[in-house]
Amino acid sequence: MIEVFDELKGYCPSGFVTRKELQKLTGGLISSRTIANLDSSGVGIKNRTVIGSKVVYKIDDVIEWLQANTKLINFDKEEEK
Repeated sequence: MIEVFDELKGYCPSGFVTRKELQKLTGGLISSRTIANLDSSGVGIKNRTVIGSKVVYKIDDVIEWLQANTKLINFDKEEEK
């Protein structure tokens, strides 16, 4: 769907991302607090894990969640004609 999300893998060599890193990777579009609230309500990124005191996600799960929660609006009007 959106290849730009696949580029996030390159910024995450460990394969894991913390909530704070997720905020940085998305340019602040998704705050660490927002994703914590979504997790609490059961609609956040699946398979979250706690390592020490940090909540982490697999980057593939992050990308899957981003793709599922992204809606393109009027992205290419030429195709609609």
